[in-house]
Amino acid sequence: MFTQRDKIKELAEYMVKDENTQCLIFRNTNYGQKDCAEVLTCEYTTPKNLKIVYNEWFVEGFELAKKMELPGTERHGKLVKGSGVMVSSKKSGTYTFYGKDALSIKNACELNRDMESLIISNHNSKIR
Repeated sequence: MFTQRDKIKELAEYMVKDENTQCLIFRNTNYGQKDCAEVLTCEYTTPKNLKIVYNEWFVEGFELAKKMELPGTERHGKLVKGSGVMVSSKKSGTYTFYGKDALSIKNACELNRDMESLIISNHNSKIR
C-alpha cells in the first residue's frame, strides 16, 4: 500500500524531470571545505510548486583533480552525511528522505542536467 511518503517520493522523481523545473545551485558556507571538495546546496522548484533541496559534495574540475589524485575527490557527488533530501509540497507536507530513496530522488534531479555549467552560471551571476 502506498503511503503519503511514497506518493511524494514518486511525484518528486517524476515532476523534477520537467524541462520547466527551475534549478538553483549555490555554495553552502555552513560546511567547511574538505581538501578539494566543497558543499553545494541544490534547490529545484517544479512548475507545480514541489520543492526539492539537498546538499552534496562537489569538486571543481573533478576529472583533473582525480587524475592528480587530490584528496577529497572521493567525496564528489555524494550527499552530505546525515543531510538527506528534503521534498516539500503545500498540499502534501514536507518529508526528508535518506539512503536509497534520497539517492533515487537526487539522480532524478540531476538526470540530463549539466551540473557543472549550472554551478558556474549561478556563481557568475552572483559576482555581477
